[in-house]
Amino acid sequence: MTDFSPDSLFRPGNRLDRVLPNYEYRPQQAEMARHVWHALTTGSNLACEAGTGVGKSLAYLAPACLWVKQTRKRLAVSTYTRVLQSQLVNQDIPLLRRIIPETPEIAVAYGQENYLCLFRLRARIARGLFDTRQEAGAADRLLDWAETSPDGILLNISYPLPSRLRSRISRDSATCRRKDCPFFSDCYYYRARRTWEKSAILIINHSLFFAGFTTESDVLPDIDAVVFDEAHRLEDACVRHFGTRISQSWLFGILDSLSPITGRGLIHVLGHSAEQQQAIEHEVMNCRTELQQFFRETSAIMPAQATRLRLREPLPATPKHALNRLSSAVKQAVEHADDEHLAAELAGTGRRLQEAACGLTSFTEPDPGNEVQWIERTGPKSITLISAPLNVAPTLQDQVFPEHSSVIMTSATLTVAGSFDFLSSRLGLAGFQTLLLDSPFDHGRNSLLYVADKIPPPNHAQFIQAAAGLISDILKVSRGRALILFTSYDMMNKVRDLIPEKFYTHLCQGELSVARLLEQFRTDTHSVLFATQSFWQGIDVPGQSLSCLIICRLPFEVPDDPRLAAIAEQMREQGIKPFNAYQVPTAVLRFRQGFGRLIRTQKDRGVVCVLDRRILERSYGSRFLESLPGNLTLTTSLDKVARFLNKDNTPERRITHDA
Repeated sequence: MTDFSPDSLFRPGNRLDRVLPNYEYRPQQAEMARHVWHALTTGSNLACEAGTGVGKSLAYLAPACLWVKQTRKRLAVSTYTRVLQSQLVNQDIPLLRRIIPETPEIAVAYGQENYLCLFRLRARIARGLFDTRQEAGAADRLLDWAETSPDGILLNISYPLPSRLRSRISRDSATCRRKDCPFFSDCYYYRARRTWEKSAILIINHSLFFAGFTTESDVLPDIDAVVFDEAHRLEDACVRHFGTRISQSWLFGILDSLSPITGRGLIHVLGHSAEQQQAIEHEVMNCRTELQQFFRETSAIMPAQATRLRLREPLPATPKHALNRLSSAVKQAVEHADDEHLAAELAGTGRRLQEAACGLTSFTEPDPGNEVQWIERTGPKSITLISAPLNVAPTLQDQVFPEHSSVIMTSATLTVAGSFDFLSSRLGLAGFQTLLLDSPFDHGRNSLLYVADKIPPPNHAQFIQAAAGLISDILKVSRGRALILFTSYDMMNKVRDLIPEKFYTHLCQGELSVARLLEQFRTDTHSVLFATQSFWQGIDVPGQSLSCLIICRLPFEVPDDPRLAAIAEQMREQGIKPFNAYQVPTAVLRFRQGFGRLIRTQKDRGVVCVLDRRILERSYGSRFLESLPGNLTLTTSLDKVARFLNKDNTPERRITHDA
């Protein structure tokens, strides 16, 4: 096929119409498919915002499929969340196979830590290397599960695994014996790798993409072109991958794998040399002592009530030398170990100790030009050292984009007030073609924006009390059926405690898994879900269960966030006002993601309630409003909300965008 016309798939009477019952033609979907096809066939880059309901997954999958068939090249689709990855696998790809004859091979690739390692599991069971009876019991269940699992993907296990056990029985390149492993022919990970090599399209996530792109070993096969879906989260993925994170619990976990305070560790099966066992035990004790002293002193520089502290000077010293000494002792033991499992695990532990020492070095020799470092309390007795790049655009421009014939970025939220400028500056999209496609949903008819203009502002002492009272009033009008989004767990818990659970089921983030919460919220049409953080994006609850979305405050980043503070300082030095140039656009994109949770299908109908009056009173509020659908009705009357939910859609005020 030398040319691609979306008409052959998307127009009424053609393939998609014949396959899907109640199919509705969406011109935005066809237009996006045309632009994706043009980018792939001309070797150009594209950034496309496709509003909710456009059907962007199929709009890029269809031309991608035809492109790889024609060129015999490989394309990757990278997502940020597993939710979207699952949607592609379970919904979009099966549909793609129905509308495109002889669809090329498509495979899903997960990071190595998601695959069970049979060698590590069986060896650990045989030697009784467990910290607790709970771990031993979970390992036995895993062995039974492995006998019937077709792919060994740990994500598919229906019960929780102890975190340390998971890390010790999953595939790990540091401990892998590869072709020397007695289970190599049955290895889930390498079986998956062989499938990836045969596939023309890979479904991956952003983390795996960067891991495969930057590691020395070939984690992924060569990729010619890439589609980044959920591209609004690409900077987050870059920051996490190219930054450093060293936690106190992670380091002590490495020591415990060698010689736990209670239980059996790796060195306790070093039966051939008591002298070597004692030598490693001695280095473990020294390392434990130095780490305890280091984290005690590091924690002491933080104010008592602080959860994080930016490091403005390099740390004077770290226990890197102790870690390196222990690593050397472990490596010597590997050379003499006659137990293949023990040798592999010791080799992996030695590499992790080296990585930890190298990571700590970055905190004594930082890069002040494009890096910020801080300390964070991550538990009652645990702190974490974190470093993060301030600007990922140069890395993407120099290392990622040139390596692919075409890079396509898409999301429902790439623009601020209709402009790609902010995301372009953050991701380095110079030279990208841009395409802005509105949602085909009729927001003027099916949705309403209510802004509470009488409530105190969010920083007022009475805001929590007032918000709880207003939410109670809104819930009476909506008869439950509400998702309430907060910007912090503290605010969520305080407001929830003030709202009596009389008429509606209260569901709260943190009490159940995300999957269980969403399942209950979907099935109980009079429930109310209190949530924060991850629920602002990526969740899909069509139908009556979500008829009211309440946003308690505009989602600005916490002002004392170390990376935000460092970016702001950098911008001020360049004569740029960071609030307008960074903080507002970032909040607008998050706000748009939250707003997008409400209307998910043509039949959905509901109200978005914003309890932050700044959206009307502050000058920057117009940038939030201009980023919403242009035919959306705005009201400050709760009576209007009641009438709307009772199907009285009398117009009041409409948000209009300048052409």
